[in-house]
Amino acid sequence: MNTSNFINLIGRLGESPRTKTLPSGTIVTEFSLATKNFYKDRDGNRQEQTDWHRVKAFGKLAEIFDKYLERGGQVSIVGSMRYSKWVDKYDQTRTSAEVIAESFSFIGSAKPRESDAGNTSLVAEPTPRQNPEPAAALVEPVMTGADDGLPF
Repeated sequence: MNTSNFINLIGRLGESPRTKTLPSGTIVTEFSLATKNFYKDRDGNRQEQTDWHRVKAFGKLAEIFDKYLERGGQVSIVGSMRYSKWVDKYDQTRTSAEVIAESFSFIGSAKPRESDAGNTSLVAEPTPRQNPEPAAALVEPVMTGADDGLPF
């Protein structure tokens, strides 16, 4: 049986991203993301429910989030869920959930900072996979002569 840990959220930032560098040198950025659900209650009235999600990103993606995202901005986040358990100071077991971002898309217009007026590239390099496939398996065959006779 195949299983997958995948989440795709579209929402608005509840706060500006907070970025720090870990002792290992890795950059990490965190922020909260609000999503809304609409439903009808028993009486047929439209209701709205807001859910808050903790989002965390690492490396180059964290740098991009820190540079371009701000409170109130709308974004689509694709990633995975991670759950943590710990015991608080009252010996109560607590659980938390966070989304580990792997990619994103701006929804609406991005607002680059004035100091970045000439730099509009927002592409992060993907994180290397544990067991990459050989490069030969990734090369697609090239068709030659397919465009012969076309006017452009």
